[in-house]
Amino acid sequence: MANTNDKVAPDIEVQQLSVWYNQAPAIKDININVGAGRILAVIGPSGCGKSTFLRVLNRMIERSSGVRVAGIVRIGPFNVLDDHVDVTQLRRAVGMVFQHPNPFPMTIFDNVAYGPRIFGIRSSMQLRKTVEDSLKLAALWDEVRGKLRRGASTLSGGQQQRLCIARALAVNPQVLLLDEPTASLDPVSAAKIEELIVQLKSQYTMIMVTHNLQQAARISDAVAFFEQGRLIEMGNTQDMFTAPKEKRTEEFLTGRFD
Repeated sequence: MANTNDKVAPDIEVQQLSVWYNQAPAIKDININVGAGRILAVIGPSGCGKSTFLRVLNRMIERSSGVRVAGIVRIGPFNVLDDHVDVTQLRRAVGMVFQHPNPFPMTIFDNVAYGPRIFGIRSSMQLRKTVEDSLKLAALWDEVRGKLRRGASTLSGGQQQRLCIARALAVNPQVLLLDEPTASLDPVSAAKIEELIVQLKSQYTMIMVTHNLQQAARISDAVAFFEQGRLIEMGNTQDMFTAPKEKRTEEFLTGRFD
């Protein structure tokens, strides 16, 4: 695993997606396409449905009670919302990294090896290679290569976040979902994560929720602006920041949003 040779990142196609929490609408009729190997940044005010949208894509949304989802979501071979889809395989293909680093209470090695073991890798040699390859992809190997048997909690916050990215990469996903991946990090650590995301772009399709507009401008290919559960506008990153078509988008990007 973590072998990206011949990896083909998939397109993501979302049609008429709506989500309700206990009858209250959270997302309303969203239509979004993300090209293979591209980074989409999702921006908007708090509570506008950004994280809900992200959690639909690998059905993490089902962990919330009272949720109803309607629409069509296709990611590569997966008809995501189909009752018969293999959710375990879907979540293997569509990895997720959260706002706060959440390493498991185990060693650095075992954190990265956890997923491959779940999916049947037993060979110690193969596990070692997968762990090393994943940590290299996450730009963490050089910092931890002699410390793999130490607890993950001994790492700094930025290192823990890169460890979580390595853990996601270890099962060889095709898509990465990033929910404010640098929000809890200092500027130096955040810059390392941004650099890593750009380096991974050629191998994965990525969707990143962020409140940092400068970050969205720096590393994304396209931007989607949400407000009150609706997609107000989506377009090429440069066009969105220099010539947005919608007044509400312009107001949000220029800080005149109320």
